[in-house]
Amino acid sequence: MRIFDLKDNEITVSPEVLSILVFEDIWNSDKSKNKKNAYNDFKYIYHICDFNSPYNNYSEKKREEAVKEEIIGEKTYTPSEKVLQACRVYRNLKESPIERLFYGVKDKIEDITQYLKENDFTDDTSQTTLKVIDSVSKLVGQYKTLESAVKAEKETTNVKIRGDKKVDGNFNE
Repeated sequence: MRIFDLKDNEITVSPEVLSILVFEDIWNSDKSKNKKNAYNDFKYIYHICDFNSPYNNYSEKKREEAVKEEIIGEKTYTPSEKVLQACRVYRNLKESPIERLFYGVKDKIEDITQYLKENDFTDDTSQTTLKVIDSVSKLVGQYKTLESAVKAEKETTNVKIRGDKKVDGNFNE
């Protein structure tokens, strides 16, 4: 199921997504004519949670800051509890086990990067630091393998044919 799509640099909402209560609540709580707040919330959800977001390579903290500033245009934007709940629902609907594993490995690489940045290389820490650096190559290899697997998985579920129809393995119409 498509939840959001990025088309011409704008978030489009699939009609069936509004049948999911948390997304419907976000939509209905915005009483404005153009639904600007709802669209901002949906943009936030998409760019924070979706593997195909251009911000996916950022660390979680950097991604959140960039989306607030560069997508929503408000550094002070604070996602509501409904938006955070929608993020959890979105991830549960969209992430495969391979993708969840990929994000776990990605988070560990971020942790190691932070450790290396924060700790000086001294005689006392050299052995530990060298062991960490040695283990990074294995972790990076796993990261690349998982990233390729997730990309392949996303491509097979998003294959389109003429007429913008999706191939889903069910050819009986």
